[in-house]
Amino acid sequence: MKLTRITKPLRSVQVRVTVIGELNAALENYARYYEHVHGDPVEPRALIPEMLRAFMDADREFQAWSRSRSNGRQQRVGSAPLSGAATKTQA
Repeated sequence: MKLTRITKPLRSVQVRVTVIGELNAALENYARYYEHVHGDPVEPRALIPEMLRAFMDADREFQAWSRSRSNGRQQRVGSAPLSGAATKTQA
């Protein structure tokens, strides 16, 4: 069957964090940059979920670990090299 099982979407949760001054200033600056690039103003806090998503989507080690867990193989980090990963040899 080409259609995968329909799953119930995960519920959204509200997370409250305190952002230090320098990071807050950078986030506000990033919101201005977003507006410059896209032409739409955005609240800095609206960027946070998208930044987290982009960060996790770009983390190749996390993606490999997550796939291994969803396949039922729960390996520890560093227990085996990823397929195609370069390994060092000592002379």
